[in-house]
Formats: sequence, structure tokens, C-alpha cells
Amino acid sequence: MGQVMDILKEDVDRLFSYNTMQMVKILDKFLGILNNVLTLIILSYVVVYVFIIDKGYLEYEQAKGITLTHVHGDAVSQGTKGDMKYFSASEITYPGLENGNVMVATKIELLKQKRGVCLDFTMPCTSTEDCSDGVGAECTEEGFCKEPSWCPDGEGNHLADVFKVDTAGLSIWVKSGIQFMRLKPEKFFSFDMTAPKAEGHLEDGRNTFTVRDLLDACEPMVRYEEISELGAAIEVQFVWDCNVNKDKCIPHIQARRVDSIFDPNNIGFKFEYPHYTQKDKRELVTVRGIRLYIRSLGTGEMVSTAAIILKLSTGLTLLGLAPIIADLMMVRCFKGRSDIYFSRKFDLSEDFSEVFEKLEAEAAEKEGLEEPADEDEEAEIDEANWRRRMDEED
Repeated sequence: MGQVMDILKEDVDRLFSYNTMQMVKILDKFLGILNNVLTLIILSYVVVYVFIIDKGYLEYEQAKGITLTHVHGDAVSQGTKGDMKYFSASEITYPGLENGNVMVATKIELLKQKRGVCLDFTMPCTSTEDCSDGVGAECTEEGFCKEPSWCPDGEGNHLADVFKVDTAGLSIWVKSGIQFMRLKPEKFFSFDMTAPKAEGHLEDGRNTFTVRDLLDACEPMVRYEEISELGAAIEVQFVWDCNVNKDKCIPHIQARRVDSIFDPNNIGFKFEYPHYTQKDKRELVTVRGIRLYIRSLGTGEMVSTAAIILKLSTGLTLLGLAPIIADLMMVRCFKGRSDIYFSRKFDLSEDFSEVFEKLEAEAAEKEGLEEPADEDEEAEIDEANWRRRMDEED
């Protein structure tokens, strides 16, 4: 309570006094030019790079969109055994898996099989122990197990009938769209989903592409003729970089081949599936083709007051570097004048440690105090006092 009263009795001007920094003005044109040049460089960085090149006035949001695909087209091919066969769009693009992903066959092998006892080329062996148990299997000289398996159906059917399908012109209608939920959830940017359009450019509303169009968009470009034999896995991205304040946004296509990246020793894409015609008969279908992984993603942008204030405050803070660098160069880099600059910039006080030692020595001499005992003497005195107290208690 007493402290509060003392504060209230203090002079109001002293109580609410204002402390200010003292500025030293150095009259030197070289220092002034150096400081102004550094300030101009920092301002140019903030204005040109942060706000113009890097668009620091924008707020961004990354998002994933939706993708649906519809395939149109068919093909006719002649097999290695001379048969002509028609392939519909459902056969060429089998199987249909996730939304947006498309499998386009380029080579189809048909092998007729029936149940029987024959060489199973999926069972290599060095002895009978490597074969299936309990079925009378044996390991042949060819290095494969002879056991109950799927065998060629009839004479001349041990080789598959191979059909090379020209699907480069197969049309894929892509329904792609994206929404930026944080910046503007009410806006939805998309292709025209009412009807396919295969002509023009993306700016013209094109939403249908051939297989060759998507391969040509790859970086580096992939030729259909080079991958039709072994197949390939292609990632296609429809990238929506949109200003959410506008009503229209046009995406661009990014594509690349991924099977040669993930496993360069086993490039291509293939799978097998059986087509059963009778209880003990089937047709083994081996398909090689182009697996298209089609995705929609993008980045939304919008002018943001918060982003502008943040970049401005950060940029203006950098202006404090100009006088710091000028001060360092002033006291270190100007030969013959650095000492003069130092004396004007810094006001050095006297060595207070020596002053305090002198004052303590004078006070000790005045009061007639002796020099304090060293640590060993103090320890002996403490021990003697302790023993005396123990004897008195006894």
C-alpha cells in the first residue's frame, strides 16, 4: 500500500515520461548513398519479386477434383491364325475399375484350354518335390511339372491366337471438375458434362480426346506404335489453376509415362483373365495395353487482404537491414575514418567494475573491517563453533 502511495505522489511528468532513441546524423555522402541503395534494393525485392513475380497478394488452396470417363469406339483385327474378330468398346476397355481410370487394349491373346494332365508351364521344377502333392505329378526333362492342369484344347491350340488391336483413335470423354472449399465453396469449375466435344482446344470447351492425343501430351512424348506391343502405364492430370473470383477456368493437361519410372526392368502393362465356355473348358485371355490413370487437381487463388498485410509487414521489416549494414561498413570498412565514426556513434562509459571495487574498498577501510578470512580459516571457525554448541547441549 505504501508503494502505491509513493507512486501516486510522484511527479506526473516523470511518471508518464517518454523515452526516445537518440539518432546520430553522419554527414557523409558515401554512407548516405550506401543506405539509400540498400533500401532501394530491398524495396525492389518486395515490390518486384514478392508482389509481381511471386504474386504475394494472393491466397492459395490446393484441391483434388472429380473425374469420370466414357469410352467410344471399336476395332476389328485379324489374328495370327487367320480369324477376323470384332472387339467392342467394353471388350477393349475391360476391366473397368476406379472412376477416371481407363484400360485400353493394344494386343489380345486368346488361348483355348481344357482340364487334363499336361505340362504346367507355371510350375517350374528340378525334382518331383517341387510339384503339387497327391495328384501323381512328376518333374519332366523340360523342367516343368506334369500334373492336372489347364491344357491346350485340341491339336494346334498350344499357341495363343494373337490379335493386335489398333485403338489409337479410341475416343475418351472426360468429365472433369474441381471445387475449392476453403476459398469459395459455392464455385464449381468443370468441363461441359452434357455432351462430348472432340474438336478444338480446351479453351473452346473440348472434353473428348483420343488415346493418341493423350500420348502426345506426355513429356517426353510417347508414340503409340512404340508401346502397342508391351503396353504402358500413363498418368494424365487435368490441372485446374483457377482464380476463384472469375466465372470460368480452363485447365491444362500434364501427362507422363510411369511404368518406365517405377520398374524400368519390367516395362509395359498386362493382365490375364479366364472366360469359361464349359465346365472343363475355358479361353484364357491375355491383354496388353495402355493403362490410363486420369486425375483432376489444381490450385485456387484469390486476392487476400491478409496475405497483402503479411507480405507488406515482412517486407518492411527487411528495411531495417539497410541501416544495420551501413553501420557495420561505417565502423569497419572505411579506412582512416572508422575511428571517427565509432567515436560519434558510440558513447563509452567509464569502467563501472573498477569504480564499485574502489567504493567498496573505501567503505571497508572507513569501518575498520579486516580482510575476510580465506576458505580454510572459515571452515575451521565453523567446525569449532559447532563443537562448542554440541558440548553445551551435553
